[in-house]
Amino acid sequence: MFSEIRAVFSRRYLLQNTALEVFMANRTSVMFNFPDQATVKKVVYSLPRVGVGTSYGLPQARRISLATPRQLYKSSNMTQRWQRREISNFEYLMFLNTIAGRTYNDLNQYPVFPWVLTNYESEELDLTLPGNFRDLSKVTVKCTEISALQELHQKGFMPGCTPSVSL
Repeated sequence: MFSEIRAVFSRRYLLQNTALEVFMANRTSVMFNFPDQATVKKVVYSLPRVGVGTSYGLPQARRISLATPRQLYKSSNMTQRWQRREISNFEYLMFLNTIAGRTYNDLNQYPVFPWVLTNYESEELDLTLPGNFRDLSKVTVKCTEISALQELHQKGFMPGCTPSVSL
């Protein structure tokens, strides 16, 4: 079983740094929550020295598994690989989500994929037209769309204002 471990990330669970997420060779992952951060560290040092895997250009060291998102970002070569178009937008967003602690294993920290398009009607999308992309300086749910929000609220539903929500 230990030989199947490909990456180990420290995680927050209920706003506490008490969890680990273990990624396996079969592309599954499991998240474990522990009583305290000291236990997390003990568990990491008892697991194989895989770090956060080799795909992020980081050394396979236990200290990497315990690194902060900022440390992982600064130490990784993923931004440069994305800028050189060696990895896709999806791979880069997954990297950012993963090092930020976002995971499919915790609904409170589900990965975020921003809405970037405004044109969903055209059969062919012209990527050279700026009008096909949304203004990323603005949130996807505009506060000026009050009537639509009020109608939803009256029906008993109030959408969350997260970066991945679109109306």
